[in-house]
Amino acid sequence: MFEDALDIGDKVLKYCSKKGMESSEIFFSYNNQKQVLMDGTSIGTQRAKEELGVGIRIIHEGAEGYSSTNIITQEALQKAADEAFVVAKLSPKIEGIGFAEKQNIKPLDGIFNKELANLDVDTIIKDALDFLKGFTSIDSRIRTTLSSITLSTTGVAIQNSNGVTVDRKSVTYQSGLIAIASDKEKAGAFTFETTFSREHDVNFNEIGEKLGQRAIDGLNQELIKEFEGPVIFRPDAMMNPVGMVVSLTVSADWRQRGTSFWKDRLADKVADESFQLVDKPFDLSGGGGVKAFDDEGNPTKDTDIVKDGVLQTFLHNQQTANKEKLKPTGNATRSFGANPSFTQKPSFIIPNSPWILAGDMSEEEMIADTKKGLIVHNFNGTVRYQNGIFSGVAKGAYLIEDGEITIPVAGISISGNVFDLINNISGIGKEYHLANGYLTTPMMKFNGIKVSTK
Repeated sequence: MFEDALDIGDKVLKYCSKKGMESSEIFFSYNNQKQVLMDGTSIGTQRAKEELGVGIRIIHEGAEGYSSTNIITQEALQKAADEAFVVAKLSPKIEGIGFAEKQNIKPLDGIFNKELANLDVDTIIKDALDFLKGFTSIDSRIRTTLSSITLSTTGVAIQNSNGVTVDRKSVTYQSGLIAIASDKEKAGAFTFETTFSREHDVNFNEIGEKLGQRAIDGLNQELIKEFEGPVIFRPDAMMNPVGMVVSLTVSADWRQRGTSFWKDRLADKVADESFQLVDKPFDLSGGGGVKAFDDEGNPTKDTDIVKDGVLQTFLHNQQTANKEKLKPTGNATRSFGANPSFTQKPSFIIPNSPWILAGDMSEEEMIADTKKGLIVHNFNGTVRYQNGIFSGVAKGAYLIEDGEITIPVAGISISGNVFDLINNISGIGKEYHLANGYLTTPMMKFNGIKVSTK
């Protein structure tokens, strides 16, 4: 059906031209999802979903209209185009609005694994059972909640009146896994882990054991006095707040609106010289943003965003690039942190597959170099993305004293400003980890974080 949709799209583009629509774009998205949920110590719900939809954008006299449908027939798409045309004729002009131009885009091999795409639900259930066995083998007081393993096969195709015709298929195997221990009226903190793969190669039993041990550690948490000092962020803590804040800050749309904290800092030093942020959309060891073209049909590219602490560029979609008479960087997306949605316009601008480049320190060296501080697995709290201020609970936190991890700690809140953190780096790990299927990052140690207690 996805392949047939392109033939329908060709006919609809011709229809749009005959109807006097100046420019038209058709965006197809396909998603086939198999998911297994876990709760307590057993398998919960099993879900399966398959969806194919289309979004149509029309630009007419400098204005834009949009409509979408999940009925994939020529008649339905023509009706959606007519609706978008009406909206465009009634809408105000938008500065810089335009569609991608036809360019040579080479297909990216390796993002679609047919064997993985054909994985059956029974195999996913077996993986889920392996995870459950992993933590139940540690201690009977451990359970899970809201855990899931998801197989997603996705497809995207874009056609427009400028001659763009591109398509891709990808498959990913991801999980969000939680373990928590409780003993009578005492409960430990949630422990959390994400996995991402393009192969069927994840050892869920091992992950269950590691999470289970951290969950039991949570039962032995102790209270400490508040202090200000260094905090080591493990990968999931790096994703939010650090990765999220910086990824949004480099949007050219945010800059043009005046909401980016770095709006006037292009070519300025914005971080410690050890901080390097690169968009690497062709590196298959990256996350779900690995792709040859963005959600407008513009080619992606390797991009140095922050190099040696200096801001090199802002990321552009077609509209923001047109405003500044630049070329788009291939960073338009239709949804942040999820599969592209046919119901959304490509208005988000973020790195496709961001990498914070590794340093030269091992985890052991970072800990040994810390007189008093914390090491944190996850962060859960409030983040003000425009100014970088964050405050919330440090999950899976351990106290470091005199170069050694001593105790798991309870009731810990951390606060600070991301833009201050990346200017106060005292250690960068030498190993990469993929956080939340998106950010490839090492562990990092930041100085001057306020650690509060109950």
